[in-house]
Amino acid sequence: MKLLLLSLILLGSFASAADTELLIHLGLNDKASTVWDGSITVTPGEVQEISGYRFEQKDTITGKDAWQASSRTPQGAGPNKARGNNPKKIGAMAKQLGPIFENGVFVKLKDITPESSVEVTTAQGKESFKLADVKPGEPLDLLDGRIAVQQTAFNLRRMSPERTDDDFPALAIGPNGNGFLLYQSFTPGLDRDERAKRLDKEPEDFSFLANPAGGDQLWLHLRKLNKWEDERIAATEPGRDIYKSAVSLDGKGGAWIVWSERMDGHFEILSRHFTDGKLSAVENLSTSPGNDLCPVIALSTKGSVMLAWMAAKGGKFEIRTRTHQDGAWAPAQTVSNSTGNCWNPSISTDPLTEGSSGQFALAWDTYEKGDYDIWLCLLDASGKGPFKSMPVANTAQYEARASVAYDHQGNVWVAYEKSGATWGKDWGAYDSNDGIGLYRNREIGIAVWNGTAWKEPQGNIADALPGAMAARTRGKGKGKGRGADVTAPAPAKSPEAPDGLAFEQPAARKGAPGAHAEATGPQTYNNLGRIICDAEGRIWLIARTRLNSFRGPLGSAWGSVATYLDGSEWVGPISIPHSDNLLYNLPALAAGAKTLFVAHSSDHRMDRMNEFNRAKIPGGKGGNAALDASKDPFDNDVYFSRLSTATTAKAAELKPLAEAPQDNPTPSKRTQAERAELTAIRSYRSTIGGTERQILRGEFHRHTEISGDGANDGPLEDMWRYAIDAASMDWIGNGDHDNGNGREYSWWLTQKTTDAFFLPKAFTPMFSYERSVVYPEGHRNVVFAQRGVRTLPRLPLSDARVHEPAPDTNMLYKYLKKFNGVCASHTSVGSMGTDWRNWGGEFEPMVEIYQGARQNYEYPGCPRCPTENDAIGGWEPGGWVSDAFAKGYKFSFQSSSDHGSTHISYAMILAEDYSREGILKAMQQRHTYGATDNIIADSRCTAADGKEHMMGDEFAVKGAPTFTLKLIGTMPFEKVTLIKDNVEIPMNAPKPEKGKTSYYYFRGEQTNGELVWVSPMWITLE
Repeated sequence: MKLLLLSLILLGSFASAADTELLIHLGLNDKASTVWDGSITVTPGEVQEISGYRFEQKDTITGKDAWQASSRTPQGAGPNKARGNNPKKIGAMAKQLGPIFENGVFVKLKDITPESSVEVTTAQGKESFKLADVKPGEPLDLLDGRIAVQQTAFNLRRMSPERTDDDFPALAIGPNGNGFLLYQSFTPGLDRDERAKRLDKEPEDFSFLANPAGGDQLWLHLRKLNKWEDERIAATEPGRDIYKSAVSLDGKGGAWIVWSERMDGHFEILSRHFTDGKLSAVENLSTSPGNDLCPVIALSTKGSVMLAWMAAKGGKFEIRTRTHQDGAWAPAQTVSNSTGNCWNPSISTDPLTEGSSGQFALAWDTYEKGDYDIWLCLLDASGKGPFKSMPVANTAQYEARASVAYDHQGNVWVAYEKSGATWGKDWGAYDSNDGIGLYRNREIGIAVWNGTAWKEPQGNIADALPGAMAARTRGKGKGKGRGADVTAPAPAKSPEAPDGLAFEQPAARKGAPGAHAEATGPQTYNNLGRIICDAEGRIWLIARTRLNSFRGPLGSAWGSVATYLDGSEWVGPISIPHSDNLLYNLPALAAGAKTLFVAHSSDHRMDRMNEFNRAKIPGGKGGNAALDASKDPFDNDVYFSRLSTATTAKAAELKPLAEAPQDNPTPSKRTQAERAELTAIRSYRSTIGGTERQILRGEFHRHTEISGDGANDGPLEDMWRYAIDAASMDWIGNGDHDNGNGREYSWWLTQKTTDAFFLPKAFTPMFSYERSVVYPEGHRNVVFAQRGVRTLPRLPLSDARVHEPAPDTNMLYKYLKKFNGVCASHTSVGSMGTDWRNWGGEFEPMVEIYQGARQNYEYPGCPRCPTENDAIGGWEPGGWVSDAFAKGYKFSFQSSSDHGSTHISYAMILAEDYSREGILKAMQQRHTYGATDNIIADSRCTAADGKEHMMGDEFAVKGAPTFTLKLIGTMPFEKVTLIKDNVEIPMNAPKPEKGKTSYYYFRGEQTNGELVWVSPMWITLE
């Protein structure tokens, strides 16, 4: 059974008329695509609205109470194509027919009672049930389990009226029902429908691709007497550049709003006070030269307001606070004391009015010891010290993204997400045993501080969230109402400790050539937990979860689910309609009387599929090139929903925390060794021709949730976390396909965060994307030093049988010339590669020689190369880099990751300075090399006249030149090979020929199999 069952209690008491929302799954256990056209009636009551759950193709709503829908094999399902050229596996692959996934509808009912009878009529049969039969946490099976009925959160209204991208909601509601909703709204700079189309001819001018975006604007909604007012208030001017905001009550009927906005080259924390129906002037509360991000704000019972955020200082992020009391903001102060980066603060206040100091609780995560750990800080109402800081979870595992809440007894609850040890370390095609990918397994952890000791709930929250393992069965009590999610890959096996044989002797973990790091079996994907205590003292948690069976033009889908603690058991999971969106999507929570309010956003990637299908261009190629449609129906909207229960809240039952925080754990041997390697690389300087250069480690082929095929790559923020912390890179470039199919909002998010996570002289991200065109034209990754250049649409594919330069690729080079960018081909021997019918010269100065997710494309027979029988990503033997060299093309080498792979492929840049312009200049000069580990490479050639040249250079000499190579590895070198014109030659016999230009480069192989490719020099002997 392929089912992600999402359950919830009925909303509101049935003692009187009420409303509710149902999710009806259709086609569970289908063996083939099946028609499930149908309708629904309720007596007493009325069907208020129906919307699609996983509508694709011709699925549609046909009336107020009817639909047309079918179960089907989802997009992307079927035989595993990762090794489709391996004849030993062709037979087995042909038998993998792909699962059939259910469809479904959301149904809103009104004026119902517990005894209301619901009748569901479908093309496969009909059944009826009473609403009272649908129990909390348990789906109701109909038609022998082919239909399952659940109840969901009740969507009260859509809050955003315009066709803009409305996102990042913040919510504050008081006990009297009055409150505020804040969200940011993005307006595209180019028409979104025009961007959905391919080009039919090359533009005469590419300038339109750098037109200014419409930018962001903050909107404030007011709630009075439990009702939202129709008019919204502009909290900022349009055209801003905003990254997250927050709102808090001020205790006097007004609100404080805060947000992070880019101004004068960096992000600042700005604020306005709303009182007496008016907004105050904007005030800058951070006033620092670095980026200030992710503000949170809360009101204490003493009337003070505390603001917290992550602030860039000294090349890292720290947690800072300011407190507003007695009419003024106190000076900013740092509350984190970590030497590592600190991320994403969460804030809560003690709700007790008697005997309370109005205490604030502040939680965050830090990369102090080489993995993410959770910390908690308790502050009094004034926000002043001494601070009581303590670890919450600090094992060798991944523990990140804290969310904090007080309960009615004054206990502090901290929720966080967790994954395996060595998160973001060595993981890829030839290296899958001592690391874990960025999005391989995510679960929710909870710890409770009662003032003296750490506790945790008696019940396991995993039992009430999606992704249960196969041992669990449907309908067996609270939180077990779903089957195994067999469509998800299994968690990667990680070592019990981050030190071990795999690190000390990496050769022990090398697979055979092409042994791909693929995993199978069930796995959980629940993260970004948000915890809150409602007005009755009930603990709720909202998490994001992956909807594995869905993939549309915007990629995979994630949704929000809720669960609450009922004494010793968690009840759930609870679906929240209209929460389908990217993974990194943060619903805002507020407690009401017997109610939890949720503000959340949806980009309609699921419920507007039928509208998209009607707009599809007949015969369009689709894929990552463009939506290939006459319009783009997708945009973000903010919704306001309600979760309620008529049952009385039970006291939470707690037990001692199974894994209590450790006292000052030290970094692992692995971490200490890696930090020493990085110190050596960053300290190394190479002076050639009077110019000093330094090695900057990075890559520009890192995918995220934004890619259409990014279901396993994790959120965009994790790309930044990985680069800054786990890989400790000096730079990175995003590699999402066209920054999300060429769509404006995903491009804007990528561009915005590229600026937001810039740490001067510590981390310099570049503006980049992957432009994906099938063989023989080829995928190329594009890099710019400046913000504001959109992705380039496609021209039609050229005839693969005619070996002539492709017009689309030539257009790419003109575009790069216009905006001073460069590109690099990747996976050149696969279906993503090229037969080298084009070369861009100065605009294509590099090639991705090796890819962590796949193989080495140097020449046949080289280490880790593909073969006809074993090629990851297809077999196109006309794409060897040696073939390009034979044509006279000139590339330097770089290595990057692609999907999934981490920490085993680096693009090393020999730059004159630590700026975006400096990195781009080095790329243009071909002053780069590739490596699978932290290897220092310094290659020079000295002519007879004493003039020195370096890797990537092209020059002429008189007399025999002298090569000098310095390699400093992480292990001893077993072999160093000199290649001249695609022939491995002895070190002492280069035999240059007069009048001929030859290329020379080195490849080093360590005893543990790690590689370094030292870029060529092109030398003409005069």
